[in-house]
Amino acid sequence: MSKRFPVPEFDRDAFKNRPWAAPKLLDAAAQSGLRDAARRQEAGALGGHDIEVDPALAAKYGFEGPHLHAVLCVLPQAPVHMLGRSWAWPIQRALVLDGSDAASARVLADWTTTRPMCTRLGPDNGITLAGGPVVVLMGNRVGTRWISNRTLISNDGAGAGSGFSVISACGEENDFHACNLTFTWA
Repeated sequence: MSKRFPVPEFDRDAFKNRPWAAPKLLDAAAQSGLRDAARRQEAGALGGHDIEVDPALAAKYGFEGPHLHAVLCVLPQAPVHMLGRSWAWPIQRALVLDGSDAASARVLADWTTTRPMCTRLGPDNGITLAGGPVVVLMGNRVGTRWISNRTLISNDGAGAGSGFSVISACGEENDFHACNLTFTWA
């Protein structure tokens, strides 16, 4: 590791060769039910859930591609630590919004890697979110477009019941270390 330009540690080998199947995207009714369960603070609702992306939302932030989708991350109604890491040749992007409506969603974090093959995605020590549901889109840059990554939900980096990770691959290999976010709470 360079002393002049230190990068955060990231064990990419832990995310290689993961089994993947195309996500089953939740419809609007199921999403609404999850959001209601989150407001009631039901522990069973916590975690990541694959959802369709409204075309207007995707266009607003430049996301496209054959794997276009988002992850609805249901977080507890308490402070949640979010940490990003990456290991990929293309520049990676993690966009975190407070909702999925193109007209009203606010950006909570919009992180990109600083260069190819960089482990830094967002601040070195992450940030704290207020909790509640957030929507995550992940992609890799091709020209001026963001091609959506394939994603998996994992417990890597978080203990059972106290967090989860959204991990992603930017190619067709099952190496899910391209653009990763870990959410943890007490």
